[in-house]
Amino acid sequence: MTNAFKVIWKSIKDIWEDMLLLVLMNLLTIVCGLPLFAAIGIPAYMSLGSPDPAPSLISSLIIGMVLAIPLSIPYAGAYFALNAVSNRVANEFAISWDFYFTTFKQNLWKAWRYMVFSNIVGILILINFLWYPQAFPGQSWVAWVVGAWLAAGVFWTAINFYVIPFYIEQEIKSWKIAFKNAALVAGANPLFTLILLIVTIAVLGLSLSFLPPLFVLLGLLIWVMVGTQGVINRVAMYRERLAGDDKKKKKAHDALSR
Repeated sequence: MTNAFKVIWKSIKDIWEDMLLLVLMNLLTIVCGLPLFAAIGIPAYMSLGSPDPAPSLISSLIIGMVLAIPLSIPYAGAYFALNAVSNRVANEFAISWDFYFTTFKQNLWKAWRYMVFSNIVGILILINFLWYPQAFPGQSWVAWVVGAWLAAGVFWTAINFYVIPFYIEQEIKSWKIAFKNAALVAGANPLFTLILLIVTIAVLGLSLSFLPPLFVLLGLLIWVMVGTQGVINRVAMYRERLAGDDKKKKKAHDALSR
């Protein structure tokens, strides 16, 4: 639990130290994502005003899932670049626009492929979460199914919180390895992950409710930076654990050799 709050504090501190450049990069990333946000958000918001919102919302999510495939192209590269910049800040390296745009161009299609996959899975989880109560009203077993889909949604959110930071941090650039590592960290550190997600989402929700300009300026950046710091923290702890195990093995070997 203490480590989770250390991660949050370190994230705030790192954002503060490079505030101007990070905020500008955050704003550019949001601008690149406006078509994607509009394609998913506007139809979903409009469907909430219909007399029977559940079927309309499911239909709008299906439309948004299809539209998200081409509209993810600019945002995927920008979002990946923002993660890469956050990784440099977290590791105490200098950042620049040259690095942001170079990372954007070099990883655009790699990031797009993963983002399309991530969007499709996430929207399908949400559709199933909404569909079962609407299709089987009054059935007692539906609550269990809805709970299972809710748990799947939380776990999928946790994985995506870590996966791009892992891809950037690891030496072998593989989405498969990054996805596996993200799932392992989320599953092996549930309290750590839940605290990061709950605090981050709470901060974003409060800023959106009471200070929308602050949400626009820092919202996405806070999400990315906390996820990046979380990965770096877990990797550092894993390396410390390995170093400790190696010392124990060496001591045991030396004791047997005497």
